[in-house]
Parts: sequence; C-alpha cells; structure tokens
Amino acid sequence: MQSLSESQVHTLRAVVDRIIPKDDYPSASEAGCVEFLLHLIEQESLVDSYRIGLDGVEAYSHGTAFADLSAHQQDEVLESLAKKPRSRKFITLVARQTMEGYYSDPGNGANRGGRAWEMIGFKVTA
Repeated sequence: MQSLSESQVHTLRAVVDRIIPKDDYPSASEAGCVEFLLHLIEQESLVDSYRIGLDGVEAYSHGTAFADLSAHQQDEVLESLAKKPRSRKFITLVARQTMEGYYSDPGNGANRGGRAWEMIGFKVTA
C-alpha cells in the first residue's frame, strides 16, 4: 500500500494545525502529530481514507492550496466539510486521531517532551 503524497502530507499538516493550533504550547504538527498519524494511517490501513479526505479538503479550497489559506479561511473550509455527510466522517476521524496523538504518551511519537501533559497539569511520578 502506497502512503500519502508529499502534497497530501502538506495538507494534513495544515489540517492538524487548525485542529490544535500553536499558542503557549506547540501546535499539533510541532508536537509530532503528523508523524504519529502517518504511522497510524499505515498501521490501521487508512491510507485510502486519508487520501480521499485530504484531496477533498484541497478540492473544497477552491483553487488555493489549503495550507496557503488564512487560518480563518481554513476554519471555514473544515467547518463546511464537517457539515456534509460524506466528509464529516473524515473530519471527525482526523480530529479524533490528532487529539489522540497530541495527548498520548510521548513514547508513541507525538506529545514531544510531554508538553500536552504539562498543559493539562498531568504530572508523571516515578
């Protein structure tokens, strides 16, 4: 099974950074969520679902690369897609898996340095 194209990964990075944008803490991509998702996508045989979903995000961006849209425009695209029955499933999937990665054990490849745990006050004791 072939993985995502470079363009699809670029779109994925922009999508996850709208789901969890940077503030005082890292954005989803800065925390390692893209790498986490790429591994998960392969492991769970979701490549086709992600390909179709990410291509749909691009198609709905009306000729401008999703990553090149303003944050507000990106939010509008994702919100519109989430209202459509055919694309809602993908938007829900990528949002859920992004959050899973962001708040997961850093040993899983995301939540680099345990920053998300720090943000929510989770303390690890030895």
